[in-house]
Amino acid sequence: DPVDEVTVKIKGHTLSEAYDGQSHSVEGYDVEISNALYTEADIEFTGTASVSGTEAKKYGMELKPADFANRNGNFNTVTFNIVDGELEIKPIDVSVEITGHSDTTDYDGKAHSVSGYDVKISNALYTEGDYTFNGTAAAERTDAGTTAMGLKAEQFKNTNSNFGTVTFKVTDGVQTINPIDATVTIVGHNSTMDYDSAKHEVTGYDVTGISEPLYTEGDFTFKGTAEAERTDAGKTDMGLKASDFANTNPNFRTVTFNVTDGYQTINPIDVNVTIKGHNNATTYDGTEHEISGYEVVEISDPLYKEADITFTGEAIATRTEEGTTQMNLAAEQFGNQNENFRTVTFTIEEDGYQKIDPVDEVTVKIKGHTLS
Repeated sequence: DPVDEVTVKIKGHTLSEAYDGQSHSVEGYDVEISNALYTEADIEFTGTASVSGTEAKKYGMELKPADFANRNGNFNTVTFNIVDGELEIKPIDVSVEITGHSDTTDYDGKAHSVSGYDVKISNALYTEGDYTFNGTAAAERTDAGTTAMGLKAEQFKNTNSNFGTVTFKVTDGVQTINPIDATVTIVGHNSTMDYDSAKHEVTGYDVTGISEPLYTEGDFTFKGTAEAERTDAGKTDMGLKASDFANTNPNFRTVTFNVTDGYQTINPIDVNVTIKGHNNATTYDGTEHEISGYEVVEISDPLYKEADITFTGEAIATRTEEGTTQMNLAAEQFGNQNENFRTVTFTIEEDGYQKIDPVDEVTVKIKGHTLS
């Protein structure tokens, strides 16, 4: 009699490969039979024991019991237990370096922009078409400073299932505007007046030149005092300094202020002084007579006072006998002590003197001596 039952276990071959863009395949199966009298030759296989694939996923051979039939009449019932064969293509990892484009420009008052990014991928199988980008790879700037594109890893998304973990390493792109330099020329106002004993004042300054047309007077502040006043002869400076001026426009890195100070000048003036010595005339009386001093007859400018005159020497004349003694006043004896007057000319209109006049008439009584 035939054997009632035999069990045949069919186990398809398996293969696991990492995705490499190439086609891989696996075929065949192993047989395990519960009765040694039954052999593989007793089995008829009508299916396909192979599978191939390229993309990352699992591929089954799709072995079924119906693919196997018993052709040995010595066995009544042959049961085929199937463990399907399988090809697995495993997804691989890849890293993608994203580097945003960058641009650096000196400030020129215009808008500058940069866009796009460069891609460097660790595996040639992965391409730029295998991911999506949902950000904006652009940056624009006008003023000095830096504007970033804002690129982030989360803006990039893998769309290729052949790659398991795709790491996006992102370096942001930027548009940088460098501040520039400028030179500003400042000239303080000035005034020159002749001395008149009144106070004179000058204020303000002019910006006579700016090296960069984009820079304006509104781009700096002034914290000093642009004024000078003076009454007496001489010069008073405003005291303008480069440190009084400060740049307030960040589009300019170094602003150099070339400063010429302002001033108020009072010029000394000229004056003429006429001097007349004192004089005295006395009839001879046998005693010594003296006269001293002088008087200022005329000053050509009322601003000049007698107190402004210095005198060295003696303004004295003495005499006892008939005749005239001069003081001998000389212009060189007089000096100016008021610096508001440059040239003071002293003129001796008349020298001082002491005069002794002779007695007009003397009566002399002569009485001869007598003897009796």
